Amino acid sequence: MVHEDAGTVRSLYDAYAAMDIGGIDALLSDGYVMHVSGRHPLSGDYTGKPAVWGYLGKVSEIAGGKGGFHVHTITSDGQGHVVALVTGTIRDHVRPVVHVFHVGDGKITEFWDAYHDAATEDQFWQTALEG
Repeated sequence: MVHEDAGTVRSLYDAYAAMDIGGIDALLSDGYVMHVSGRHPLSGDYTGKPAVWGYLGKVSEIAGGKGGFHVHTITSDGQGHVVALVTGTIRDHVRPVVHVFHVGDGKITEFWDAYHDAATEDQFWQTALEG
């Protein structure tokens, strides 16, 4: 049985794959916080929807239509904590990623990412942003 929090996160990935901006927006709390790991120019904390949309706009520009997530599994502890194991792709950069979410009242309130090879991730974003 899939817990409703895991279903909420699954809906987020589905909306992202469909480029359904309204669907994504509806799943995020107004105070949503995104923690992007790393030491590259886009890493850091993004608080509130306007900041998150700014970040996602930059990622979309860099991706040039080539990217997304293949979801392997999503699990929830039933207490608002959800973990997704995914393969992330942006242009020719493919890597395993762990995504961690907090979910409350049917909305995603917080997000973290974790990469197996942080140095390669940082290098990709640094190079992509330089040109």
